[in-house]
Amino acid sequence: FSRERQLSLLVSALARCGPVGIKWGQWASTRYDLFEEDFCEALGTLTNAAPAHGYAHSRAAIEAAFGQPLGSLFDSFDEKPVASGSIGQVHLAKLRGGGDVVAVKVQHPNLAERLSLDMSLLRALGELAARYAPDLRIGETADQFAINFRAQLDFELEAENLERFAANFSSAFWRALVSFPRPIAGLVSREVLVETFEEGESVATYLTRAGERQVGEWRQDAKGAWYMIEVGETGSEDGIRYAGTANAGDMRSSVALCGVQAYFKMLIWDNYIHADLHPGNVLIREAQLGLLARVQRYLLLGDFTPTAPHIVFLDAGLAASFDDRIFGTAQSFFDAVTRTDGPAIGKAILGLAPTQPYVEAREGGREAFISEVAAKCTAQKEEMDRGEGRPGDNIRAYMDSVRSHRVVLDPTVMVALMSMLVLEGWQYRLDPAVSIFHCLEAATGGGVFGTLQKASALYQSVVGRLTGEKAAA
Repeated sequence: FSRERQLSLLVSALARCGPVGIKWGQWASTRYDLFEEDFCEALGTLTNAAPAHGYAHSRAAIEAAFGQPLGSLFDSFDEKPVASGSIGQVHLAKLRGGGDVVAVKVQHPNLAERLSLDMSLLRALGELAARYAPDLRIGETADQFAINFRAQLDFELEAENLERFAANFSSAFWRALVSFPRPIAGLVSREVLVETFEEGESVATYLTRAGERQVGEWRQDAKGAWYMIEVGETGSEDGIRYAGTANAGDMRSSVALCGVQAYFKMLIWDNYIHADLHPGNVLIREAQLGLLARVQRYLLLGDFTPTAPHIVFLDAGLAASFDDRIFGTAQSFFDAVTRTDGPAIGKAILGLAPTQPYVEAREGGREAFISEVAAKCTAQKEEMDRGEGRPGDNIRAYMDSVRSHRVVLDPTVMVALMSMLVLEGWQYRLDPAVSIFHCLEAATGGGVFGTLQKASALYQSVVGRLTGEKAAA
């Protein structure tokens, strides 16, 4: 079979495997460190949609989870779900007495029981692929995937993730920009999760509403700072905007900037990452700002408009954090990226797993990998100096080297990098002038977001010490 035919047959087989096959395909489509780009793109076509289960199962699951009749919990309950995915479906309801509209997430029946059988089928598929298409490294990913899938079957864990994200974004500044659904106390179980209903439009509608922005010409000023000459619909130059800044009053530009900076806060400062940031899990709504919030935005972002985009991150069933050693190495990696230090980037990548057995098995393997990464970094720097290139393409170039040298990466690292690629894709379409590279510089302390986080960390440290001293006394 041709390569195209192999991939087509694989996608068809996974689609027929049900939720587990579909989820594995979606997960594998992010593993650019293991699979070729055409493989990842082919598996990325698998849809997360799934047939809805019947109302009778939803009712039975809710009553079994909370030990009460449905009518004792809700004043009203929509029998028809508003959405159905591979893990569960969502019904809208009104809480008893309070009248608040909530989202009731109910897991599809028998998923946990089906996991063992489906994983056996997936491993068999991996063995078959290894025989006829050895470059499709399916088998070695099966166990990693099983751990991720099981985590998403525990809605109590998802509720804990939501609470932790809310706490991480609880400052007055971040609350005005970002929020998460809140679990309803007493209405959380492994298979049913009741949470606040969040209004908004998917960020996907903003990607298509006004079409893709034209990319202007990048230039540097006398101090070396990058700015873009923005191009209007007629091709005329409309003005300049410095990299990593939003266009005041422009909803799509603000969404791009705040979305990227929220992600870098999760990654660099909180070490707790939402691991499923596809556009369907990101809602946007307009928020009316009070005077204080407007002043804050003006001081930090140069935007004094009375309305601003508010981002809601949904579906926190899968979150990731690095262990202390990986987290330190990841910070070194991002520091090297901002300095465009190729050898340091290569060394940091090799440190993103406890061991590198395949690299170490080849004589000069480490040096060869670092040299290749350094050469790519130099070429990317030259591109950047010409005002060309995209960070997403640069990440994929490094993943090509990772794959060809069989560098092992901790799975949480790939979660972080692939989430970054997803974000970079919709950020670039929303507003190419919001450069993810320059946002990284700002988040690591070279701009307002980094400064804000450092001030917050210092404040928390001082409060922690004072609280500790009082407790000791």
